[in-house]
Amino acid sequence: MKVLFIDESSDHNLSVIDPQYPLFVLGGVIVDSEYAEGQLTEALDRFKSEMYGRSDIILHTADITHNRNGFEDMKDGAFRSRFYSRLNELMRSLSYSVVACVIRKDDYLGRYSLAALDPYMISLGVLVELFCFDVGNIRKGGTIVAERRDRALDRGLQMAWSSLKVGDPPHPGQDDR
Repeated sequence: MKVLFIDESSDHNLSVIDPQYPLFVLGGVIVDSEYAEGQLTEALDRFKSEMYGRSDIILHTADITHNRNGFEDMKDGAFRSRFYSRLNELMRSLSYSVVACVIRKDDYLGRYSLAALDPYMISLGVLVELFCFDVGNIRKGGTIVAERRDRALDRGLQMAWSSLKVGDPPHPGQDDR
């Protein structure tokens, strides 16, 4: 069985768009579930233990880039260089596929206006479709794991997932092809 781990960058709000980062990105990695529970987890734990002396630290980009929540050592140039060098080595050694959907929110909203659907919903549909292509007709299927967020966002994700299971959600502009 395969597993798709997903997480987002930025927010999916179309009401307020940051001109410095007008993107919504939903990305994921696809791995074999046995590999994820075994070799992949072991390799990540070794990396975290080597760098931080413990394996329970969560590698969260916002914390790493802002030197917080356990990543204060990133302020030191030599440590930061070693961290990224080792992380790049680790990523090259692992077996995974990357899938992603990027929506430039200002362009998307300009094109579809009031018909614009939630960027998270659109992106989730794209990632699920890519995951289905990757899984193919494997009888064991697959699992999707999303990072927990607040209740409202988790509820929205559940609604998006339910909509995808029922059928293909409407896409803005699908009739103007």
